[in-house]
This record gives sequence, structure tokens and C-alpha cells, in this order.
Amino acid sequence: MNNNSKVSKKKIYFTGILTGVLLALAFPPLPLPLLAFVGLIPILYALELKDYKKPFLLLYITFFIYHGGTNWWISSWRSETDPYLMISGFAVWLVHPFFFYVPFIFFFQLRKKFGLNFALWLFPFIWTAFEWLHSLGDLSYPWLTLGYTQIYDRYWVQAADICGVWGLSFLIVLVNVIIYKLLLLYNDSAGEEKAFGILFRKPYAKPYLLILVLLILLPNIYGFIRIPQFDYEKQLQKNKSIKIGIVQPNIDPWRKWESNVFRQINEHKHISDSLRNASGGLDILIWSETAVPFISYKFNSDHNFSFIQDWVDSNKTSLLTGFTDIYFYMDKSKAPKTARVLYGDSNLIYDAYNAAVILNPKPYNKNNQIYRKMKLTPFAERIPYEEYMLFARKWFEWGVGISSWAKGPKQSLLVLRNDGKTAKFGSVICIESIYPNFVRNFVCLGADVLTVITNDAWYDFTDGPEQHYQIACMRAIETRRYIARCANTGVSGFISPAGESILRAPHYKAVGIAASVPLLKGKSIYVRYGDWLPVFSLILMLSALLISFLNKH
Repeated sequence: MNNNSKVSKKKIYFTGILTGVLLALAFPPLPLPLLAFVGLIPILYALELKDYKKPFLLLYITFFIYHGGTNWWISSWRSETDPYLMISGFAVWLVHPFFFYVPFIFFFQLRKKFGLNFALWLFPFIWTAFEWLHSLGDLSYPWLTLGYTQIYDRYWVQAADICGVWGLSFLIVLVNVIIYKLLLLYNDSAGEEKAFGILFRKPYAKPYLLILVLLILLPNIYGFIRIPQFDYEKQLQKNKSIKIGIVQPNIDPWRKWESNVFRQINEHKHISDSLRNASGGLDILIWSETAVPFISYKFNSDHNFSFIQDWVDSNKTSLLTGFTDIYFYMDKSKAPKTARVLYGDSNLIYDAYNAAVILNPKPYNKNNQIYRKMKLTPFAERIPYEEYMLFARKWFEWGVGISSWAKGPKQSLLVLRNDGKTAKFGSVICIESIYPNFVRNFVCLGADVLTVITNDAWYDFTDGPEQHYQIACMRAIETRRYIARCANTGVSGFISPAGESILRAPHYKAVGIAASVPLLKGKSIYVRYGDWLPVFSLILMLSALLISFLNKH
């Protein structure tokens, strides 16, 4: 290999590193969203260099940096961290970059058959289809969806109520493609003076520049129109509302499952009582994910919350809380093969669910309404496709809490009934909030307010809790619903349908906050039509791919 090749190879790897760094710097909580609009350009440039024959190594390096720069916190970095969680975080970091090969495999095939120009114009559709596919199935992990990079640009992201976060990703990639094409036109100006003005004398340059301006300008105009429509004070006047209290107990998750459960519940009660007295009364209190943890198989399966129900009744305030739900199968033939056997007794077969329950005060507490979490964190909460890998279950269990939850059977609403007031809650549990269509389905079922209960304390003092909160802001925009988010140590707060924080609790403090929340009934375009853009993108991509294989030339 001659010296020129060596220099070229160094340049190629630098471009891969540059793309990874730019995308990571664009991701919240860093306030640099504009970098995403040029983040893909270096990798597109490197993939076109003629003397480079190993694109997959380059892609791996690129997205290894992107994942590590944004999701480094997954391993948790606390002294109490279970070794399994630390190892699994590194494992995800090593494996996840391979998923990003998918859109480029399609890109290479279309470039080979139809040329670079065709492949570039189709690339935004390819990327959008890939991100959507990456949100499906047990191995799904759509946390790094490009659209989230713009969440701090509250005006530009309002278009998410039309096409979801997927549409924002589409626009980001399209801007990258157009800027890259402009750079190609500029570089083709051989023998001409290198100046930006040359572009205006090039064919197609003016339309590209016009499209580029519109892609930035039109979403902002839409945002300036939409945000005032969700003015908090005006919506309180126009709509029915309920007063919600959020309790952030600040309990160490590594001690939570070992220490006295009833003392922890009393801590929740104490903060709740103080909050209710200070705020002049509440309609409902929200406690975080598994705020009522495992006590005993009998207690958690009987759902006898009498010691909490008496408190709810005396205060005339409803309670929505996370809890550990144990379900025993009376008919063993109906138990799934993933169900567990209790202490080797084949007659006692059960499943454990990460669940939420709403307790209304008498006389409105006719039934315990329970929602069981359906989207489980891969490996941390359940082995992906566990029904096919039962032999491996013990390999992936960790020593804190319950590490192998069962999937909830269906989405259902939790209904507040209290002194003539009614509200339908879509109760999203933890990582479920990163799935746009899943959260949308709660609104389709009739939810007029959303809650997110979570325990991000595993990742305290990292970027994780703030990223998770900002992702919830995107869900508020897509569904045009208020969100009450309750986290064990934070970030807890109230989010408007415009994705703006009405009120946030201070991080890492035992505290309660309260706010009146309007109950909304309207449905956004995204709620009505769902993932129409990624589905269309997938159909377009597969059609182009089929034609490429049928094309003999």
C-alpha cells in the first residue's frame, strides 16, 4: 500500500469517527441539535471513496461511537451496580452498532443497481423504515432515533403530531442528503474558483437550496402556529381538569428490594400527605414504578391493598401506583411455557408482572383496575424471545428485584372516579415511553391524560434520566396529551402537549409536586393514522429493492 492509500485510509476512519461524534453531540441532554443536520455527511462521503473496500468496519466504528456517546450510561456507574447490569450494558454497546448496518445494506444495493443519485434520494425512506423496524419485536431498542436530537427545538419538533418522531428523522436525513449533494456539486467545479456563489450557477443547486430552506423553515412556522394553541392557562379555562400530585420518594433502587417495604410505603404516604395539605387537596396521587414492591407471593397475588385503601378512603384522594403483580394459574393447562414453578411445586405456577394499579376512594373502588407492562427492557427485565430460550433464562438473571417479568396481555386504561370527577389514564411504565405507536394506542383507547411511572434511579447522575424525560416530551407532542411523569429519583414533572415542562421536581430529592392538568379529547393526525410514514417508507424501499433484483442490467 502506498503512502497516498495510507493517508486516504486515515481520512476515511476520521470521517466515520466524525459522524459518530456529531450525532452523539446532537443528542440530548447536549443542546447541539443542529449537528444532526450534518452528522451523516462524513459517512456518506467516506462510503464513496473509491479506494476503500471495507465499509462495514467503517460503519461499525461510526455507530459504536454514536451508541457509546449517547448511551454510555446503560451499564450504570454506581458502586452498588450489579455486575450483570454492568456487563449487559457493555454487551449492548458491542452489539447495537450491527443493527445500523441494515439501512446501508439497502443503500449499497440500490446504489449498485441505479446509481448514487437514486440511492441518495431514497436514503431518507430507507432510514425511516429502518428506525421503525428497530422499534418492533423483543430486541427492539428505538432509543437512538434521530428525531430525538431536535427535542430542545420546541418549534421545529411540533410536526411530530403529524408523522411522529419518525417524520423528524426523515427530515433530518433528507437535509443531510441535500447538503451532501450540494457539496458534490461544489466539488465538481473543477478548474473554477472555489466559492459558494458557484453553486448558484450549477444545475439543480437552486432547487436544492430552496428545499433546504423550506425543510428548516416550514416546521418552525408550523410550530409557531401550534404551540400557542396549547397554552396551559387557556386550556385550563376551556377544558375539564383534575389536580394531580406526583410523589418522588428518592429511594435507592439497590436497597429498595432488601429494606422494609412498609417503611418505604409510609415514606410515600408522608410525602403525599404533606403535598395534599400544601396544595389544598388533590384528585389523584401518582407513585413511581414498583413503589409497592414484592412483599410476599400471597400479598402480591391477592391484591389486598386494604392498608393503602383505608388511607385512600380517609383522604378521599385516588392513587395510581406501580406494584409487583403475582398471578397464579389455577388451570395449569392455560399457563404459558415461560411461567414459573414456585419452590419446585408443580401445582403452583405463576407469572410476575411489572404493573400499575389505580385505587379510588369509596364508594368508587368497586374493582382494582390493573395494567401490566407489555414492553419489557431486553435482558434487564426479560430475555428476548424467552419462550424459545428457556434453557438460557438462568444465565441472564441478576440479583436485584425481579429480573424476569412476564409480558402483560393487553393495553388497558386506568380510570379515575372520585367525587364526580372522571379521567381516563394511559399508564405508561418506564421504557414503554420510547415506543411512539404503543403510547399512541392509549390515546386511541380513549386516554385523556397520560402518565409515565419509572425508576430511572439505576442510572442516577448520568444522562439517562434526562434523555428519558425528553423522550416523554416527544410522546406529549405526538399525542397532544398532558403527561404526568413520576420517577423514583427524577426526572419527575408535568409536560404539556407542546412538549414543554409545566413543572419539574428537583432531581435526587424526596419531594412532591402538584398541578392541575386539563383533560383533552382531540386526536392528532399521528394518533389518527399512526406510523403511516415509516410504513410507506418500508413499502417504497422494498419495492425499489425488488425492482433492483429483477433488473438484469
